[in-house]
Amino acid sequence: MFMRQITEIKVALAPFNAASKSSRLFLNRVNTNGARKVNPTIKINTSILSDVNAPSHIQVVYRDGQKLALEADKMKINNILQVVNKHAKKLEEIEQAKSW
Repeated sequence: MFMRQITEIKVALAPFNAASKSSRLFLNRVNTNGARKVNPTIKINTSILSDVNAPSHIQVVYRDGQKLALEADKMKINNILQVVNKHAKKLEEIEQAKSW
C-alpha cells in the first residue's frame, strides 16, 4: 500500500457482524509496524458500532485533501485495497516525477 500518501483513516464497524470482515482485514493491513514506519504521522481512528447489523464504513483522507468514503460491507478486501491505492498511486507518481 502507498501509506505515505494517506494522512488519516477512519473505520467504523460492528465487530460481531459477519459483513464487517473486510473492514477488520483492512484495519489489520494498515495498522502494522511496517505501515507506521513508512508514515509515522498517519491517524487511524476506529469506531466500534454497538448495533450488530450496522454497516461498516471506511474513510480515507489523502495528502492532497481528497477524501474517499467506502461502504465496506459490500466489498471484498482486495477491492478495498485497490480503490484506496488508486489515488495514492497517482500521488506517489506525481511526487516521484517532481523529484526528477
